[in-house]
Amino acid sequence: HDPLTDLPNRLLFADHLQRSIARAERGRHRLALLFIDLDRFKEVNDTLGHALGDELLIEVARRLAGELRGSDLLARLGGDEFVCILEGIDAPQEAGRVADKLIARIAEPLMLHDNEIRVSASIGISLYPGDGVDTDNLLRAADTAMYEAKKHGRNAYHFYEPEMTQYARERAQLERLLRHAVENNELELHYQIKMALGERPMPCGVEALARWHSTELGSVSPIRFIPVAEESGLIVSLGEWVLRAACRQLAAWRASGVDVPCISVNLSVRQLGRSDIVEVVQSALRESGLSPDALELEITESVIMNVDDAIGVLQRLHDMGVCLAVDDFGTGYSSL
Repeated sequence: HDPLTDLPNRLLFADHLQRSIARAERGRHRLALLFIDLDRFKEVNDTLGHALGDELLIEVARRLAGELRGSDLLARLGGDEFVCILEGIDAPQEAGRVADKLIARIAEPLMLHDNEIRVSASIGISLYPGDGVDTDNLLRAADTAMYEAKKHGRNAYHFYEPEMTQYARERAQLERLLRHAVENNELELHYQIKMALGERPMPCGVEALARWHSTELGSVSPIRFIPVAEESGLIVSLGEWVLRAACRQLAAWRASGVDVPCISVNLSVRQLGRSDIVEVVQSALRESGLSPDALELEITESVIMNVDDAIGVLQRLHDMGVCLAVDDFGTGYSSL
């Protein structure tokens, strides 16, 4: 059992699901698997601390269990992920009705140490035997459907559809090719001129933008490959390459007599969260011979809110003399 919530853990869940599948096969009836994931749980942890986060998980487990039948199994896989096995259902709509009840119950506000907390959940549903006849395939299908629910706005449920597997395969291919591209320097930087508006608009710098032309896929939009880089962790090595290449380019321009005042580079949440980010920036500046004020780091507001010691890291960068800019202000957490 899970020591925090006292629910069955991953191992007990897998054993129970195997038995449930065997019973469903013998009785020739359906079962549903619900994969439940809290939305933006990390923000609660980051804002209120892990102790309150744990209390929230305990309360969520209590609420979920209160909405289920005695014959249903609720388990905690880890983190903010829960799974539920519904045996003996006659139609998929029954699983949908249960998911609706669970989502509504979780969405009710709760008080923890004088803090009113509101969370929501996304649920993915897979069905035996249509979506899989073994533990791994059913769980994978429910997990895939859960991510589809998140993609469509969260606080909802989604049934698994075979097309999702095709999407997962395409995403895996994209990650494989991107990893190869990063390791073999297949990406390039384009530079967008930044203008200072006034009576006489003047160029005031450039922003470095990563571009990828894949030998297999052709030109791949950053809208496609940047999220994959973020999710897979490739953004750390990609971001460092962009930073060093941009600094070298600015130094080369200046050496050839082109006076570009400043170069802007985007910093991702993965990079900002790394303990060595300040040293990486120092190394890039030292390697190119640039002074810190020649570099501007652009950080989105949501990134600042999602890193434990974001302000401390930004203060160290600021103390170095690096310029800082907030991008996409008001589109994410909106609490600067």
